[in-house]
Amino acid sequence: MGPARLRTTLAAGVVAASVVPVWAGSPAHADHDAPCSVGEVPGSERLADTHEKDNPVFDRMHVEQAQELAMGRGVDVAVIDSGVMRVDGITVGGARALAGASGTGLLSGHGTIVAGLIAGPRGVAPGATVFDYKVYDSDTADVSQGQKQPTSAGIVAGIEAVIADDRQVGFDVVNISLAVDSSDPALKAAVARLVALDVVVVASAGNVEEGDGSDDEGSRGTPGNDAEVFPADYPGVLAVSATPPQGEDPSAYVVPNLDTDVAAPTVGAISANATGQVCVVGEVATSWAAAEVSGILALLRERFPRETPRQLVARLQATTEGAGAPQGPDAVVENPWTGAGVVQAHDALTREIQPSRRGTVKTTVAETRADAQAPPAPERVDLFSTPRAILLWAGLVAGSLLALAFMLRPLLRR
Repeated sequence: MGPARLRTTLAAGVVAASVVPVWAGSPAHADHDAPCSVGEVPGSERLADTHEKDNPVFDRMHVEQAQELAMGRGVDVAVIDSGVMRVDGITVGGARALAGASGTGLLSGHGTIVAGLIAGPRGVAPGATVFDYKVYDSDTADVSQGQKQPTSAGIVAGIEAVIADDRQVGFDVVNISLAVDSSDPALKAAVARLVALDVVVVASAGNVEEGDGSDDEGSRGTPGNDAEVFPADYPGVLAVSATPPQGEDPSAYVVPNLDTDVAAPTVGAISANATGQVCVVGEVATSWAAAEVSGILALLRERFPRETPRQLVARLQATTEGAGAPQGPDAVVENPWTGAGVVQAHDALTREIQPSRRGTVKTTVAETRADAQAPPAPERVDLFSTPRAILLWAGLVAGSLLALAFMLRPLLRR
């Protein structure tokens, strides 16, 4: 499949850049509502930063506890996206515009929000460095003006650039919060070359798109259905889905994908718009979930620098809040919306696990349960029971004879 435009999922599933949100041109509200939006780009009015202190996403995944052990220092993350604006607190190690994307200015804040979730000052791994690989301008780009939309060919160009730069940089994580719904031989081959490097490749597992018939309950999928989402579905790629808050039905937001590996919550996460505004994520979206998981992998890489990508992924899946990684040669996920389950950052960093270099978990610490009972004490076997009994009776008899002799002694003297 060539560079023709494919139906593309920007897993953010948010307002397109060409659509101005109702709150975009108005003053900040008294409560400083500051939603993250791909439509907030350089040139837009910078509104007040969020005053939100709580981060329910961090609470759900125990990120703050994990950050007491690692911050992603020394970890390099490649972000293949719409470009990353230089905003306060995000360390950008380098930037390249590829596949015809504009090298000046941004038409979408998608990549900046992704980078902020990974390594922003209030992101998962604030100590990590991101490398910006811009492969498109906007999801609603005006092609007549030379603007580039996201395509399979663009993602391939980003991957090839990462592979070339890896010789000097030595990337640890590659985040691709983009997706197409048709497999492309060129994309598959590029992903295979990328996975062969010493990197963890993370991609979004796919959103339910507006206007795709998702209002029909049947079209949202069942556990047996399997949406095609690429590059997430290719071998070796960690496919990340998103979970809604308060136990809502995920099928209203994300597609059922049997290649889903893990999931993460997104609503309430804190990032940055391309205007520099500190913002709050308001969508259940797999782009944001993939970014958060890339941040957790940066924490894991700092804490376990000698482990292979498969070992790091094994730690992530073995410590999820859910079913855990599928087992066996024909293993499939039990839940196509969450895969192994919701990632738990602190557990992934602290659980005593010994994954093999191929990613199989050899040992782990047994769970301590409140209702567990101690096993009965083993019955003691006395190997000297018979000799001890003989000696005991012999002693009793000898003692009795001595006592009798002592009693009869006066009579015998007469």
